Amino acid sequence: MKLLQTAYNDKFSDTIKKWARDLENNGHAALFHVYIPYDHEELRESLDEVRAILAAEMPGTPVIGCSSTGEIYEGRMSDEELVVTLMFFEEKSTRVEIMPYYKRSAEIDSQWLLSYAKNMPDLKGIEIITAAPYQPLENMGKVIDELPENIEIFGGVAVGDETYPSFVFADGYELSMNGSAAVFYCGPELHIQTNRMFGWKAIGYPIEVTRSQGPVVYELDGKPAYDVYNHYLQIKQGRNFFYDALEFPWEVEANENTGYIRHAKSVNPDGSIVMSTNIPQGSKIRLTYGDPRRIIEHTKETCRLVRDFAPQVVSIINCMGRKLFWGGKENVEIAEISKHMVTTGFSALGEIQRYKGTSLLNNLSIVTVAMREGPAGEVVELDIDGIQQPENMPITARLAIFINTITDELMEKNAQLSDLLYKASHDALTGLLNRGAIERIIYETEATDWHLIMFDMDDFKLINDKCGHVEGDNILRCTAASLSRYISDLKGVHAGRWGGEEFMIYVQDRTLSEVEEIAQTIASMVKKENKSEWPVTISVGVTSHHADESVLQTINRVDELMYTAKNQGKDRVCSGE
Repeated sequence: MKLLQTAYNDKFSDTIKKWARDLENNGHAALFHVYIPYDHEELRESLDEVRAILAAEMPGTPVIGCSSTGEIYEGRMSDEELVVTLMFFEEKSTRVEIMPYYKRSAEIDSQWLLSYAKNMPDLKGIEIITAAPYQPLENMGKVIDELPENIEIFGGVAVGDETYPSFVFADGYELSMNGSAAVFYCGPELHIQTNRMFGWKAIGYPIEVTRSQGPVVYELDGKPAYDVYNHYLQIKQGRNFFYDALEFPWEVEANENTGYIRHAKSVNPDGSIVMSTNIPQGSKIRLTYGDPRRIIEHTKETCRLVRDFAPQVVSIINCMGRKLFWGGKENVEIAEISKHMVTTGFSALGEIQRYKGTSLLNNLSIVTVAMREGPAGEVVELDIDGIQQPENMPITARLAIFINTITDELMEKNAQLSDLLYKASHDALTGLLNRGAIERIIYETEATDWHLIMFDMDDFKLINDKCGHVEGDNILRCTAASLSRYISDLKGVHAGRWGGEEFMIYVQDRTLSEVEEIAQTIASMVKKENKSEWPVTISVGVTSHHADESVLQTINRVDELMYTAKNQGKDRVCSGE
């Protein structure tokens, strides 16, 4: 496969005519991509002429394009060119097909599209160019992800604003301001590899999303979401909010295995923030900033993967926020690949890539799409170790490194302190509160209505003697795990290991009968959930604190009731005022 590239100029028509003559009657698949600066009014007005020339000179050749914030032309990112590339394939078995989904959305649905794709022979990749809102795009991604994992999904989101709306187009159809178009790449000899570069690093401490709905975040840590930009960064509401906030996106931690970067789009009058996509309520976020060191390391990693794939063409989708971060130095990330390989692509509002079977809308990343026909040829040598961040790095970037380093050190110290505090208050074997911690809760309680449950493992010395101390420890751990699970949903209930095989539970704001029910549940649960070869039971005491007695008197009484349960035959609950 090969790539031809030109910009719209006085010789544009002659250039396309020459391409048409060179490819005349060769019978091979070909594809046009057209990228246009979204805010360049003169070039937007020239788009109709460009499309007319392509249709006249190379009829039947599919065309897809969109608005962007930059176009890769002759190996560099350009802000001022309408760029046209012609990708043509040398294997006759290779096929490309454009699906103008925005034009056919009334007659087809996503399930039809999935079925259609599944029936395409030798499907290797789907490129999606979109101006659609996030939710329809996410819904389409979930359907497409039902395709086999070896099919690459990639693409980008068109760029626009209130004055110059984003758009996509395909073939001879009109522009779409809210739709999507796709390209299907097929062929037994066609190979596609996608990679992505990140590099954004979290700064500051995690903040909880306490109220959100879809892409609108109302509260962070119980405060209006806009405060995070106003208080920490002095970013004001207004026309420049989008661009200022774009340099400080969020790292969203949906759970311990899922995290992604998202950026703010606008602020509502009530202080809520409209994000680039849905932000789950209850998730944790941290502000981030581009760390040049991490960005360059990710660039090097991706360059190695692309180099080893030995592509014939590399398409690069670069986020506009990443481009803004470098402040005119953005070519540092694509320069080495572009020096030795044929590259094309554009700067997008978001980058689409399928990763581990899931198509994700990325922000602040670069997605590379390496393509070739046939087996890998000779690997081109790249000076990957020579890729360095620009020397005249913006002072804000240096400050970000400083803040990142300080934050990392503080969070590491906090983690160490949290670990020490946990160990100081928790029993090493069971993970429950230790005796000192549960005693502090009991002695320092401010409640006037509280109770104690105390239980002891029956015949525990015999279990250790017969089954060994390892089995005894397992029984204690299993008992503690059952207890922790049960009380986790009970407000005002705390449990700790009192010593040896004895456990103490503090309960407040309940009646004695309710506390007795809790004790009975614990006794039944311990007996049921311990899987030891030896039957495991407990003897339980339950009592209430009296207003005219000391804490020690209450503790002594529950201890006596526990031993009463033992003396009455074990495996029972003994309660008393």
